[in-house]
Amino acid sequence: MRLTRVLTALATLMPGLASAQSAPLWRNVDISRQLRDTLPQRIRVQYAAGRVDVRGTSDPVLYSMHLRYDEARSVPLHRHDADQRSTSLGLESRGGGLRNSSSSASGELRLTLPRSVPLDLDLEFGGTQSTLDLGEMSLQSLRLDCGATDAMLLFSRPNRVRMRDLEVNVGAVDFTARQLANANADQIRVRGGVGSVDLDFSGSWTHDLSVTTRLLLGKLTLHIPPDVGVRVEVQRVAASFEHSGLVKRDDAWYSPNYESAPFKLKVRAETLFGGIEIQHSSR
Repeated sequence: MRLTRVLTALATLMPGLASAQSAPLWRNVDISRQLRDTLPQRIRVQYAAGRVDVRGTSDPVLYSMHLRYDEARSVPLHRHDADQRSTSLGLESRGGGLRNSSSSASGELRLTLPRSVPLDLDLEFGGTQSTLDLGEMSLQSLRLDCGATDAMLLFSRPNRVRMRDLEVNVGAVDFTARQLANANADQIRVRGGVGSVDLDFSGSWTHDLSVTTRLLLGKLTLHIPPDVGVRVEVQRVAASFEHSGLVKRDDAWYSPNYESAPFKLKVRAETLFGGIEIQHSSR
């Protein structure tokens, strides 16, 4: 009888204990590192779920990071290798790596990075709502990997250096990029799974640009200034193609001003199911 009473009491307590263990333990922390010089750096950021804000700063810091996180499941990540000139930032699960949890959607990452330092920047996000204003930075390369996310990438001012490569890989997503000409990139690659991808090529044009896009299922929209010449190669299966003003020549579509335009945008767009739309907009 005594054993029965003990087992009954444990059974009564277990739901409460499980609930207590699963309840998030929120903590806020601010972490920064002083900027020692302006030599090139490689920075990698990983964050599973929640709100994300990344932007440049003129303050003398290599990074300044604010985190709101569930300390029962995650730990802050801030590793710096001075010899390799590389830094890893964000959150990692207590089991290691990047992992979503139901509670982490209320988390937050606010990160500022130096505008004066040439950066190779690698961003890896899970299920986030992300706002990334990378204007007036010195990005040599940018790689953005997103899972199930709502993301805005903005270059509000021209990138200070020539960017070798801008690569975006998104999953189930609503992804918008604005003023992409300000990225000062040689080439842009965007790969998407399911959702909406909206790319705006306004900004300060300084050279021709090549863009490759691939979207499995959804809508791809390209906004192009009227004085930029456009050449579009399209591969599609069950997808529409809206291209008002473009003329077909051989295996591509051209804007009427392609030959005379001071700058040219060459696009290779592929989608299986969905649609591709080319819109001419003001700068």
